Amino acid sequence: MHEPASVTSLRQSFLAGLLALLPLFITWKILSFAFLTVDSILGDRLNQALSAAVGRDVHVPGLGLITTGLLVILVGYLTRKVFFKQILVLMEELIERIPFVRQLYNASRQLVVPFTDRAKLPFSQVVLVEYPMPGRFTIGLLAKEHIVPDGSDDRVVVFFPSNHLHLGYPVVLHRDDVTPVDMSVEEAIKFFVSCGVVGDDKLIRSGGELLDAAGMAVSKPARTA
Repeated sequence: MHEPASVTSLRQSFLAGLLALLPLFITWKILSFAFLTVDSILGDRLNQALSAAVGRDVHVPGLGLITTGLLVILVGYLTRKVFFKQILVLMEELIERIPFVRQLYNASRQLVVPFTDRAKLPFSQVVLVEYPMPGRFTIGLLAKEHIVPDGSDDRVVVFFPSNHLHLGYPVVLHRDDVTPVDMSVEEAIKFFVSCGVVGDDKLIRSGGELLDAAGMAVSKPARTA
């Protein structure tokens, strides 16, 4: 027995409204949680101090969040100063001597190094590789120009990261199987983090030449097996 058209329309409208409101609800809950969590770190203490100073109960919503933001800006400004950088180096040296804390700090540093310290990026070039199977191409980061220090082995090490950057896997490949592309490491990081959404035609250009579907420059002859 078929249900009335009015019931079907009502159910479809309900589902459409639910799907429209659900992302807004999830966003609101996440922002509310983040606001309350960050605000309470300093907000509770600052409001208590204000209450003690004026002699009555005082609560300023967002006071902890604003203070935290100002502190972050201040730390960011100080990190650009030589004296403060020396203090951070001393702190890192101290952390390196503490078991477990050292591993935790280093793991945390790996999450932010790609965005904060270009000099410490371990990758020299962005490459295109026909991997993991013929006809499938993957963007990777060249981690090692030579697999052995003396250069006697012509293989290279390419790191294929996930969009989390610190997760991925290194693969040893023959140099002839790796095609450099006209993309900086910073641009590649944006590409990975955005799950491939951010990017332009640099992804398919090598040495100024447009790459074909086989990953070869269109003006150059294809490699022979």
